[in-house]
Order: sequence, then C-alpha cells, then structure tokens
Amino acid sequence: MKNIVAVLFISVVLFACSSPGNQHPSAQYEEKKSSLGDMEKDSPPKFLKITGSHRFNLVSQSVVEGDITNKATLVTYKNIQVQIIFKDKEGAVVEKQNHTIDEEIKPGAVVDFKIKTGHVKGANSVILSVIDAEAEK
Repeated sequence: MKNIVAVLFISVVLFACSSPGNQHPSAQYEEKKSSLGDMEKDSPPKFLKITGSHRFNLVSQSVVEGDITNKATLVTYKNIQVQIIFKDKEGAVVEKQNHTIDEEIKPGAVVDFKIKTGHVKGANSVILSVIDAEAEK
C-alpha cells in the first residue's frame, strides 16, 4: 500500500512539473523583462520625472534649473524633450517653450539641467514636463 501511494505521489509531481504550460523560471523572467523593456521604450514620459524652479539672472534672462530622474529599470534615455510653461501671478500661461536636454540618463540615475532663455515678461512660475525622449537601443 505504501508503495502504491509513493508511486502515485511521484507520478503526480512529475506530471505537474512536466506540464507544457509550465515554463522554466528564467524563461518567464526573460519574457517579463522583455515586455517591461518594450513598455519603457514606448512611453518615456511615464518613466522620466522632472522637477525644477525658475528665476531671473542679473541680465534678465529666465533661468530654469532642475533635475530629471529615470524611473525605468531597463532603458537608458537620451535627447530628452522638455516643455516649459511660464505662468504669471494669476496662473495664466504667458509662454510655452520646448528644449532638448542632450544628456544620457541611465536607469535609476538623476541628471541636473540648466536652461537659460530670453526674458519672459510677466513670468512668475513654471511648469515642467517631459514630452518625449529617445530610448537607447
């Protein structure tokens, strides 16, 4: 009786392990890693977080300084396109500008930037956003 139970148990375990639906754990990992990489390549703004501030320098140029953090786990980004929206005291949009940051940002890294523009009359604050980037292949 013990032998029959043992054989039955071993048969069930072997059948479950050799099921065609089961993939090797590293194959599953590679598949998930590949799909995550595709998602990171397809939507850079979701993975690039930008923060910064605005001030005027001594020659009345608008200076926007901040940093960009790459929250992706697999993809390095470059040629990051940043949109700066200048607003007045009431919150109305005064001007919009697009700039490219020529830095390369590896996964988990942070890059500082400084953008000098001409004088933006009436600008009191800025809103920064990443609108696109190139995923390095």
